[in-house]
Amino acid sequence: MNKKLIRLTEQDLHRIVKESVEMILIENEVEEGWFGDKWNQTKSAVGTAFNKDGGSMGQRLQNAKKNWSTQGELNGMNNLQQQLTQMLDARQISPQTTVAQLVGGKYNNNKFGTNRNGSKS
Repeated sequence: MNKKLIRLTEQDLHRIVKESVEMILIENEVEEGWFGDKWNQTKSAVGTAFNKDGGSMGQRLQNAKKNWSTQGELNGMNNLQQQLTQMLDARQISPQTTVAQLVGGKYNNNKFGTNRNGSKS
């Protein structure tokens, strides 16, 4: 198998990434949610990868990978907070409900929620 050596400047790499992301967004007609969580993850990771103060390109790519994961976890926590807030606002759960009551299972004697008198089930 023949290998070809391609030399890219950082400017070339920026251009290629930008064009590729634009092409993917256009092809997928920007699915709902892409501009939410995944877009934040992408911006965060790409920003890290192209931060010239982040060390070598290899180090920056490793940092970008970590940043992608961390941003994904943060997005997940933010989504959970938003969902719980909506449930509280809709009076679907009480502000006094504990995490154990929400999760149930082994954390609440294999039960979910509270008794009628408000104590743990």
